[in-house]
Amino acid sequence: MANKSERFSIVESRFVPTANPTVIRNRLMKSGKDFIYRETKYMTTIVYDGVETIYRSRDKDSFPANKLYIFKNVRSEAQKFLRENPDWELQTTKYPVNHTNFDYDDSYGTITGTDIQSAYWIIAYKMGIISEKTYNTAQGSDWKVIRLAALAVLGRTVAYHEYKNGLKQKSPILIEPEDQRIRNLYRAVRYKCYEMMTEIAGLLGNDYEAYRTDCIYYRDTPENRKKVYDYLEEREFPYKQLIYDENE
Repeated sequence: MANKSERFSIVESRFVPTANPTVIRNRLMKSGKDFIYRETKYMTTIVYDGVETIYRSRDKDSFPANKLYIFKNVRSEAQKFLRENPDWELQTTKYPVNHTNFDYDDSYGTITGTDIQSAYWIIAYKMGIISEKTYNTAQGSDWKVIRLAALAVLGRTVAYHEYKNGLKQKSPILIEPEDQRIRNLYRAVRYKCYEMMTEIAGLLGNDYEAYRTDCIYYRDTPENRKKVYDYLEEREFPYKQLIYDENE
């Protein structure tokens, strides 16, 4: 079972995508240092002397080395947002990630769906959590998973392997964010997305069938499509209309 720790607070974050984290870990072990170590499919993180260093995982499916810096950028800008907005708090209204209209009448018509493109990333930018430079940098489909990951890790309590005097300890430890509000930033982004889905559902009325995260499903009519498109275009959110194969 993991234990919480305040000894390994992170005051600086950096990325070294070309270095081998195993070599660094072994060097710290040999020197008898206290540090924590975490390895995932996509990246490896070492926290030593208040510095969090992110390395590219050796897994073939890991994040590209030249894109890891976006994690540092998002975290730094999120922390800056909280410093500049000391009174910011998470809204009290919470919305579900998925919702279904169980009263939807499926006895006539067909269902279509409209998917918001890069919804979380755009919302984070519009809220001021990330800068315009960071927002523009991480555009394109090859950034999709990294964008989501960089936002999702904000404020998350993370388990690390702990090393004392160079020796690996039996139980991992949990590291929590310095500012507890930062964990709510990602929630705020998600709730804003679901709030938008709820508002669109209201516009569609009885023709609304369901929403799943950032995609809304409804009875396919020109009028309904226009309602959805007008809502998203007014707020400058790009979207994609789902196309279904009628032969399936």
